Amino acid sequence: MATDKDVVVIGAGFSGLYAVHKFRDELGLAVQGFEAADGVGGTWWWNRYPGARCDIESVHYSYSFSDEIQREWHWSERYARQDEILKYLEWVADRLDLRRSFRLGTRVTSLSWNEAAAHWVVGTDDGATCTARFVLSGVGGLSHPKTPEFPGIDRFDGELYWTSSWPDRLVDLRGKRVGIVGTGASGIQVIQEIADQVGHLTVFQRTPNYVTPLQNRPYSPEESRRLAADWRAVRGGDRICAAGAPYVPIAPSALSVSAEERRRIYDEAWESGGMHLGLSTFADLMWNAESNETLAEYVRERIRERVKDPATADLLCPSDHPYATKRPPYETNYYEAFNLAHVDLVDVRKSPIVEVTATGLRTSTDTYEFDVLVLATGFDVFTGASLAIPTTGRDGLTLQEKWSNGPRNYLGVQISGFPNLFNVIGPLNIAAVYNTPQLIEEQINFAAKAVGAVLERGAGTIDATPESEQRWVDLANGVFPLSLWSKAEQSWFHGANIQGKPVGAYILPIGGPLYMSMLRQAAGSGWAGFAIDGEQVPPPPLVRLDPAATVALAGMMSSSMKPLEQCTIDELRALNEAAVNMQLPGPDLRVADLADPPVRVYNLADAGDQRPVVVFGHGGGFVAGSVDSVDPMCRTLAARLGAVVVSVDYRLAPEHPHPAAVEDMLAAVIWTREHIAEYGGDPARIAIMGESAGANLAAVTALRARDLDVPLAAQVLIYPPIDPESDTVSMREFSQGPFLTAAAVRKFWGCYLDDRHVTSAVSPAQASLAGVAPALVITVEVDPTRDEAERYAQLLREAGVDVRVGRVEGLFHGTFGMTALIPNAQQMYDLVQEYLAPRLEATVGVI
Repeated sequence: MATDKDVVVIGAGFSGLYAVHKFRDELGLAVQGFEAADGVGGTWWWNRYPGARCDIESVHYSYSFSDEIQREWHWSERYARQDEILKYLEWVADRLDLRRSFRLGTRVTSLSWNEAAAHWVVGTDDGATCTARFVLSGVGGLSHPKTPEFPGIDRFDGELYWTSSWPDRLVDLRGKRVGIVGTGASGIQVIQEIADQVGHLTVFQRTPNYVTPLQNRPYSPEESRRLAADWRAVRGGDRICAAGAPYVPIAPSALSVSAEERRRIYDEAWESGGMHLGLSTFADLMWNAESNETLAEYVRERIRERVKDPATADLLCPSDHPYATKRPPYETNYYEAFNLAHVDLVDVRKSPIVEVTATGLRTSTDTYEFDVLVLATGFDVFTGASLAIPTTGRDGLTLQEKWSNGPRNYLGVQISGFPNLFNVIGPLNIAAVYNTPQLIEEQINFAAKAVGAVLERGAGTIDATPESEQRWVDLANGVFPLSLWSKAEQSWFHGANIQGKPVGAYILPIGGPLYMSMLRQAAGSGWAGFAIDGEQVPPPPLVRLDPAATVALAGMMSSSMKPLEQCTIDELRALNEAAVNMQLPGPDLRVADLADPPVRVYNLADAGDQRPVVVFGHGGGFVAGSVDSVDPMCRTLAARLGAVVVSVDYRLAPEHPHPAAVEDMLAAVIWTREHIAEYGGDPARIAIMGESAGANLAAVTALRARDLDVPLAAQVLIYPPIDPESDTVSMREFSQGPFLTAAAVRKFWGCYLDDRHVTSAVSPAQASLAGVAPALVITVEVDPTRDEAERYAQLLREAGVDVRVGRVEGLFHGTFGMTALIPNAQQMYDLVQEYLAPRLEATVGVI
């Protein structure tokens, strides 16, 4: 069968319109779009209920791919109403001549993969079929209505309206008895819009929400023109922000400031309106329950200020879930509606709805009569619309079977076993916690690149591999429980709002910068994680991270932290000093700071004790770091090893290039041998240890100690950089990081060497290694220096040195100092303790 089209696009909302433009106009492909509605607009065509409005500023909740579109459309208010957004999408469709590529009023009813022909067979509700090599599904995450959990809907004789499919006509509610079920975002918008129009309003609430002010206002003509003309400056920071709009936390934690300062910050954000309260205040609100509770209580106080009746206020105050763990709604005079004498609030947790009757609604305790019943009962989010289309992939596997235990895909875009099918704004990505139009553009651009790669190779299919899909599912289900989004009962963030729906992760809350990096990395690494015509490429580095490491990295990237290679020396030093907050605090120990040599001694012992000793060199790329930056680390090592720890405050490059730092490390070892007994240490049981650059210094110092007949019990090297000219597989594979990039490695070596030649005093692999102290080399999986470190361990072994190598999977360079964020970083401490304890004990009495 010949292929009718190159691409079929399902849906004519933000996704479908941009997809048709991308594939048809930019790639020059034959495209057919289908839309069940009679017009374009998607969600904004269907959701016409009173008060429907966007909760992201209009200028940001719009396309960004076209300079002309941005400049020509002028928004009338800060947060656009449904009708204005619909007009915008209709205007875009006309501006780009997109309607001619759609069959409106036509619902896709089936998708079936033909393996022999390598195309999809697309069935529609008019009985027609067409074929396409590729399918882009833009059915939407919030488009499939949830079926109410009570019977009798069809028996109601009055006017019945669903917020998800409001009629395209004026609905006159004046003077009528209205009942509304649901106080999610849609219900709240309806309630505040109609409360002063109706004769009587009864609101049926199961779960109160943290509803905060939108602070909407009209734009003046001049302001609207300026926002359009200067859109690049206005939106310039969107893609580096976690939520895809200019919401940047001003402090890392709500617990890091005083109560008075916290209140001031919340007050300012409250007045700013919209998402600023949750996203422009503190970075840990969705990760730290104690921090979140400070905001939750602030909102409850504000609710009580506005609702006159204390009992009603209590019903409207959420207490069973953290702030924003259900979709956070925004309002204008919502709470004031409940001060009106003709508005009643019914708690359906205490009095559940039993059924809809011919004249109204019955709960377990009361019967209500209405002229109008409005159902704002929500959606089967992320999966409902996709599963509503019978879809059959390879080997007869249906999507319904594939997702029977929960959604599965790779990068939130493609499903293994369903080649050439791309799903936009579906499950297991940052949808619903990121600016939707912007995410749509990114995912469709990614899909278009994938299609282009297939066509350029003359191939037939691109499909996510089972391995990459499993890694992605594991990552999502590992990250999600770490967040507070997982703590709300009956939330659609984990599928719990639908009876019988599998419960688990439906979002991957890692912020836009990291997610976009994952898309870029997959595409830029030969389509890593995909198979083109069966030729598989392993998943890219970022997808292989430990969940907690992923969250930590996401936090760093969303804080607009510059790549290390772009930082000045002062910025690098500030970052290293701030990194102390990423470490679990160590125990309270006796500490002595010395100037000659520059060391800090951590002492568990008395002068008469004979405890083992660890001389430690901090990381920081030879240019940053200090004894302060590793203070918790050294305290922990001292406690876990029962040892005296000598932390070396060696001189830093570029002011003091090689060999200054090595001289300081060696001087610290010699001082330790001669004086550590005064601090309860045993000079016969000394190990040298270092992290990153400090590990290189430790390795070189171990060689110098051997040559000077200064015995060491062991050396512990944590992801040591060994060779300034390294060109290993890991250096190439992880050249873009995460965190440590190949460019940063080159920068650090350049500062340290200052045009000096590379010798064994810089690269210990060039030295004769026989007779050097036994070694533990710890590496992490996702690290450009991994292979050179493991190669050095092999060279030590070949020289007859007793060597152990421990690789920790899923972590990246630098995570030894992130124990407060990444529990698995403790594995490195476990390896150190397991390795050093017997070796330090075995050296008792040996001088």
